[in-house]
Amino acid sequence: MKNMSVNVMEAERALVEKPMLATTVESIMILNEIKSCYRELPKTLRFSKFMTELLSRVSLPLEEYDIIAGRTVDRILTEDEEKIFKEFVSHPDYPYGKVLFPSGHCTYSWDKVVEYGICGLRKIAKETLSNTADTEKRDFLTAVIEIYGAISDYMLRYADVAESKGKNELAENLRKGALGVPDSFASALQLLWIITLINCAYVSQNPTLTVGRLDQILYPLYLSDLKKGSITPKRAKEYITDYYCKHNLIMGRGEHQVGDETNSTTFLRICNFDAPQYLLLGGTDENGELAVNELTQLFAECIVPSFKNPVIVVRYVEGMDRSCPSLWKTLTGKALKSSSMMFYNDKNVTDTFLRIGLPVEDARKYAHFGCNWCSPGDNGAWMHSAPKAKHLDAFLSEEEKREVSIPYMRDNADHGWPEDLMIVMRELYAEKGEDIDIDQIYDRFFERMSDFIDRKLNNISREVTARKRRPSAAMSFTDCFTVDSIKHGETFTAGAKYHFQIQSFQMFATVADSITAIDSVVIKDKKATFGELISAVEADFEGYDHIFTLCRKAEKYGMDTPLSNYHVKRLSHRASALVIEKSRPYLEREGIFLIPCMQSDTWHLKIGELYGATPDGRPKNTPFSQNTRPSNGSCVNGLTAMLNSMLNLPADGLVSGALNLDVEKKQFEGEEGEARFGALLATYFNRGGLHAQVSAVSAKELEEAKKSPLAHKDIRVRVTGYSGVFVDICEKLQDDIIERFRQ
Repeated sequence: MKNMSVNVMEAERALVEKPMLATTVESIMILNEIKSCYRELPKTLRFSKFMTELLSRVSLPLEEYDIIAGRTVDRILTEDEEKIFKEFVSHPDYPYGKVLFPSGHCTYSWDKVVEYGICGLRKIAKETLSNTADTEKRDFLTAVIEIYGAISDYMLRYADVAESKGKNELAENLRKGALGVPDSFASALQLLWIITLINCAYVSQNPTLTVGRLDQILYPLYLSDLKKGSITPKRAKEYITDYYCKHNLIMGRGEHQVGDETNSTTFLRICNFDAPQYLLLGGTDENGELAVNELTQLFAECIVPSFKNPVIVVRYVEGMDRSCPSLWKTLTGKALKSSSMMFYNDKNVTDTFLRIGLPVEDARKYAHFGCNWCSPGDNGAWMHSAPKAKHLDAFLSEEEKREVSIPYMRDNADHGWPEDLMIVMRELYAEKGEDIDIDQIYDRFFERMSDFIDRKLNNISREVTARKRRPSAAMSFTDCFTVDSIKHGETFTAGAKYHFQIQSFQMFATVADSITAIDSVVIKDKKATFGELISAVEADFEGYDHIFTLCRKAEKYGMDTPLSNYHVKRLSHRASALVIEKSRPYLEREGIFLIPCMQSDTWHLKIGELYGATPDGRPKNTPFSQNTRPSNGSCVNGLTAMLNSMLNLPADGLVSGALNLDVEKKQFEGEEGEARFGALLATYFNRGGLHAQVSAVSAKELEEAKKSPLAHKDIRVRVTGYSGVFVDICEKLQDDIIERFRQ
């Protein structure tokens, strides 16, 4: 494992020492040269020509300690190159999103990629091509076939480089992937990495990609290799570790949701600079049985705590802590040291998909598709905010794109559901004065949510109908590795079995706490009138100190107290039921549905800083709550109380929703401490908890890191669906994360 330590150190250095303005210079210079070429060709064929040019010209860096090939060249640009770069990214023919269509926030048919190989996929595409006369479909398939050829040639070039350096085993693995079907664990993992590399480094900006259930997909090959004596567990771990290393080498520095070009590399310079790739472990198989094997354990043991990618998504199965004690010990021990892990309750996600109306085989096949959502695997296409999807030019006019556009996580109000609640309060007070009860607040709030969901589903239906009018007019890199796309010669976003969009209850805790405060202060205790509360909130509580104190002292989500638990349960169950009930007719009729979740990413900062105070006692222009987590400062009764509160969320009504579980690492140090943490987490999931992603550090350490960043480059924290090097995160987000740890 000596070489592995070199690989790991190199990847660790890249994450913290790579220049902030490092740029994938070769690909940008090549694309700049050809950005206006092939304009006479259809979009699909222009895409394949760009891919062929790009992959035939980029260099093939290979280090002596590599056992998996696939790197990029990134560095600080010269003065002349920087000028070209800036002109390139502002040019009307800038290819990203216009020629190289993104392939992010999705997963591929990774099992079929291993089963068929590039050559097998090409054969399927050729068979489909030979049986169609449709011009657009023929162009689509011709482009797919050309891209397969470009990838094969790229791998063969890499094989020649490997052979010239005496790395014959690596050269053989590359040639197997290029010319045939991978027949070993090593050759399959090599092929999977090359495809991931091309997408994440050369095709997609923000290539948030799920790389699959590798412990399941690669297990047959691993077993076969063991029987033949061609691999050992130790050697398999070397391959896995190098695979992990490669993910981190192609990243940049900084953070993408709150950061900007002043403090982050940005996706303009390095496509994958802060994008997560997700690797799934565990879960259930097609029969609902626990899917854990020897390879699951190896992938877990190889997790490097300092890495950002791949994000390990553990599909927790009830009782997994007891049935797989060694694996659970490994996973929870790693989670206390790594911020690039998350745990999902397999039963919760599957049961929610079943309740939505998916058949059991599709519900169990779910995948994670980032930032922190689950989807029906390679059966479902995400309908992302229409105006941003440049390839929709083939389907929709600009006016039509505007008409069907609803931002994928937003709602009726510019500042989220807390603003909707305030609108409801003002409307009811104008209509009824003080004669308002809590049921009226709920009913009016959900009328607004219902109207929005109706409009959203209708617009998705219109967009999908438009896409299906010309299903082969556009393509993305995803289509090359989605078997249904090449079998039918149609882009995945038109021909997928399911089309879905996120319906998130953003800033849930802010709304729940606000309703609890209204119920407590105004309706139950009658310590303020409805009008007084509205006036106090609109004045940012200035001159209303008494009401401010009452609102702040009202029960909060996370305290595990009766009134807060009641409203958390009532609010979350009704919201998820509404999303599911509204979706079901569309699913039955058109394969369209909304995913009920509680995800806000970092919108809680951006929107919160623009909005006024709220009835929970939150001052104006301050962060809202984030994801499923209680508001900062609310969990005054400890970690167990917080988790108990969260058990009031519907176990069969949320497909996703992140919990940043921030713990003091000193509380769980040593073997006994790790065992306590494992028991805590398992109890939470066995009782129906949905999700957890762990950061083990302290507020004091984070404050020290802000003051002395060079001495604390090793601190990693969970942001939302991705992790960050704390000292590289902008101050606004740093401060919010510190507040999380002050619970």
